[in-house]
Amino acid sequence: MTINDIEINEITFGEERKLYNLYKKAYRNSKVDFDTGEVANLEIDWDAHDLAIGMALELAIKNPDEILKDMSHPEIDKLGQQILIEYLRLNEKSKKI
Repeated sequence: MTINDIEINEITFGEERKLYNLYKKAYRNSKVDFDTGEVANLEIDWDAHDLAIGMALELAIKNPDEILKDMSHPEIDKLGQQILIEYLRLNEKSKKI
């Protein structure tokens, strides 16, 4: 698979679960109505969020020093977020109808 013309590694189910559990920690203090899906109070633990993005990047890219060297940190974060969404099946194409 590729994202932004960068080859992204496939991950195992176990890696996906570890990544998902780390990602959930970023939102654990938010208030969600699970019947409606509405978020009443969004609180993000940015340290946990950044760790999840970092883990996604580490899993995804074989040689990050070479691949990411010309990108700014905001660009790297954006790429990491795109990878995270893909790995956790949160993108539009993975949603069930």
